[in-house]
Amino acid sequence: MAYEPGDWESFALAHVGASAALLGLVFVGISINLRDIIGSGTLVHRAGEAVILLGWVLATATVVLIPGQHRGVLSAELIVLGVLLFAVVRYLQRDAVVQQVDPGKPGPPRGSVGLRRVLGLGSAAVIVIAGVSLAVELGGGLYWWPVAVLAAYVGALANAWILLIEILR
Repeated sequence: MAYEPGDWESFALAHVGASAALLGLVFVGISINLRDIIGSGTLVHRAGEAVILLGWVLATATVVLIPGQHRGVLSAELIVLGVLLFAVVRYLQRDAVVQQVDPGKPGPPRGSVGLRRVLGLGSAAVIVIAGVSLAVELGGGLYWWPVAVLAAYVGALANAWILLIEILR
């Protein structure tokens, strides 16, 4: 089952729908505080990261659903998507270490930057592991994919929480 993409159709279908719905909600949430978000490069990057993480779940679920696709092709697609996600998230997090503290506003919670790094970059790394494992048929294969999806969801939702709630404190 770990190395048969067809066995993952139900999981992929569920996450195509879930990620698309969450993506829409994140866009609505961003629009609520759009003025505050646009005024801060760091918050724009957080918003972009939330959208990218959910879009990435949508993309990985979509490639798994391609009918009749050879395992080797799917593994290559997952590896490429993981590497691209890693590069984009790393770019969006480039200012996360040097956040300017505004004495009038406390900013994101203390562990927010570390959590952001682990979930965003971790999701990308885990899907690369899934792709490589699928290619060599050793080490768990697509069983790594749910871990990557959950990390992406938690990362996107944590960023959405910051954008909706924490910036107003």
